[in-house]
Amino acid sequence: MSSPERHSVPLAARWLPLRQRVAATVYLTLLLALLFGVGAILMAQMTRLQADELVRLADASSAVRGFRTNVDRMQFAAFRFVASNHSSAVNQVSRLYAQTRASLVACLTAHCAGASAAGRVESLVAGLDRFYKIFVDAVAQRNVLNAEINQRFTPNLALVRKELPALLQQQTSSGQVGLAKELDRVNLRAIERHLLAVEEATNALLYSANLLPYSSLAIDFECERGHLARLSPSVPAASVAVVRGALEQMESVWGALLQRARGYLFLVNVVMAADAYEMQVVADQLEQQIEAALVNAHRAIDAKLLGFASALILLLLLGSLAVFALGRAMATSVTQQLKLLTRTFNELAAGSRARIHIQSSHNDEIGELAFAAARFRDANAEIHDLLARYQALNEALESKVAERTSALEESNRQLERLAHTDRLTGVLNRRALEQLLADEVKRSQRYGRSFSLMYLDLDHFKQINDRYGHEVGDVVLVRIANEISAMLRAHDRLGRWGGEEFLILCSETTGEDARSLAERIRAQVEQLKLELVGQVTLSIGIASLTPSQTAESLLAKADQAMYQAKSQGRNRCLLAS
Repeated sequence: MSSPERHSVPLAARWLPLRQRVAATVYLTLLLALLFGVGAILMAQMTRLQADELVRLADASSAVRGFRTNVDRMQFAAFRFVASNHSSAVNQVSRLYAQTRASLVACLTAHCAGASAAGRVESLVAGLDRFYKIFVDAVAQRNVLNAEINQRFTPNLALVRKELPALLQQQTSSGQVGLAKELDRVNLRAIERHLLAVEEATNALLYSANLLPYSSLAIDFECERGHLARLSPSVPAASVAVVRGALEQMESVWGALLQRARGYLFLVNVVMAADAYEMQVVADQLEQQIEAALVNAHRAIDAKLLGFASALILLLLLGSLAVFALGRAMATSVTQQLKLLTRTFNELAAGSRARIHIQSSHNDEIGELAFAAARFRDANAEIHDLLARYQALNEALESKVAERTSALEESNRQLERLAHTDRLTGVLNRRALEQLLADEVKRSQRYGRSFSLMYLDLDHFKQINDRYGHEVGDVVLVRIANEISAMLRAHDRLGRWGGEEFLILCSETTGEDARSLAERIRAQVEQLKLELVGQVTLSIGIASLTPSQTAESLLAKADQAMYQAKSQGRNRCLLAS
């Protein structure tokens, strides 16, 4: 605590402390000294009581700020438990709860905040108990969730993990060669991939209560059932039944896990957050009430000091005829210090943190008031520092909100890209092609630039699907799309129109240039040797934009040219006239 700064004091103050000066005055003027002494004693006692009240209110304000800080730390620890499942977070919440509750109960017992604020303190204790009880329930639900994963889900996962490699090894080492065996191996490997996705989603739920991977989990289970159904009769039916049963158990358990996890997250993210916010509101109200009491106490001190100073001055004036010299010395040594105290407390009431400048000796009431003023100045400085830390915490929270907003915008951009991309081949889908084609036609016609459209169709693709299956057909489509993408220029755009049909939008390209590019693409695809399928070919129709054409008519013209190419024997490029 800062000490008051001492300057040179009047001669009488250096020789005699306040009480001795009063006693000397009593010997000279009994009546005046008696009245002055009684007034001085009352002033000192009441000032001391007011100083104690200020200290009590300052301690109560400090306790409320400590409670708010601990509530923030408890809420942060609860969120850390959700994110990382660390037992240290549970221990921290329990420790902070016990510490904070003991502090509140002690404050309530000692009436540190006054009788009028006792109801709000009791409300804080009840809110703290409710917050901790909900957190204990959330921890229990998290433990039950983990136990269900370990007891009901993990054994089935291990069973499938055990059976799949055996089936795959059996199909690989059987020595038989054929399309059915190859498709069996493809299906088994696909089941392994989807099983890995299920395992990753389970780990995310187990260790971080993350439900984001669940959005694709139903697709993974459906794909696993589909791949099991497509296995050939050569795969042992008993093993397939074991795998199918385990997968069904896993899917059933996942539904129950999801409901429990949602309830658990609702407790932590909604109920606990609401209780924490309610406690912060009550704490704010209590702090405002204490601050108002502090202001009222300051005003009371100012009023009483002013009243006593006025009375003393009046007494000095009345006795000035008898003891003019001594009265003048008393007025100089006492009233000057009282005025400085009044100004000092007014400055402290306004929030000043400046150093205290009060003239006093070490052993009188003025010195005690000076030290009380210095202590109150330190309390003002502490309040200012706590407000600064609160503002820093608020800025940090705003920064986190900005970061999460940025992450959400990035997720939206990724969803936008997925909405315009063909899921199988990774090129533009039909929706994106329609919009892009309309925009390119308008832009080319507005600025008088050339634009050409290619309509590509895989020859005999239906026979590939019928003979080798749709999975092999999907592999062919992906390979063809990759080969074409590698040959395109920077301003060309490739997209899947539907089935085995593709479109290529060629900006700044004449019909002849587009035909040359189409011929190179056709020749490159013809040279490919695909596994199982062998050679595939393309029929390509090309149409060049005219000033009066619409996007629909240009597309129809390219489509007609493609069918003419097919009618002329396939595996050729044809530019529409």
